[in-house]
Amino acid sequence: MKRRPVFARFYEWLSRGEDVMIRRFRAEAAGGAEGLILEVGAGNGLNFAHYPKEATVIAVEPQPAMLARARRRASGRGVHLVRAAAEALPFRDGAFDTAVVSLVMCSVADQARAVGEVARTLRPGGTVRLFEHVRSSDPRTARWQDRLNRPYGWFAGGCNLNRDTVGTLRAAGFGVRFRRVYGPALAPHLLGTARRP
Repeated sequence: MKRRPVFARFYEWLSRGEDVMIRRFRAEAAGGAEGLILEVGAGNGLNFAHYPKEATVIAVEPQPAMLARARRRASGRGVHLVRAAAEALPFRDGAFDTAVVSLVMCSVADQARAVGEVARTLRPGGTVRLFEHVRSSDPRTARWQDRLNRPYGWFAGGCNLNRDTVGTLRAAGFGVRFRRVYGPALAPHLLGTARRP
């Protein structure tokens, strides 16, 4: 796993200008979480303010520089931070009621394995609440995403423009409901839920 301290500083700076629309989508994804909650890829902790006050959240993040920033945002909230990668979650099977996956599946090293770990650690009938940018359904746009993916990933901390996150969730057995909510042409964003059978 690559450490990305420079990107962590850049992302923190970028976060200060996060617009009202993105905050609203974070609030919908995190605010509807119930029971014992797993947040996968907490980044610098921007979702923490949106969880219900009574919530207990276990948030995982593999990058030390991001984790340090997330710790500051977790202070005074029911959020417990664990350094771990999405592909190897250190929790028992069926431990969580809800998982929140927000702008993270674009950058995990192995998306199928990460989704498999989320499925393993969710109880049967548990829900994933997602806010992600994904591969375009338009073939021409998707081809541009493929062309630009490598240079974009270098600039954006390993982010991939062209991940079919909904397809990966469905392949793991999740029932997925979503709507397109935001995004420039090369980065359509989806907001929705995925239920584990």
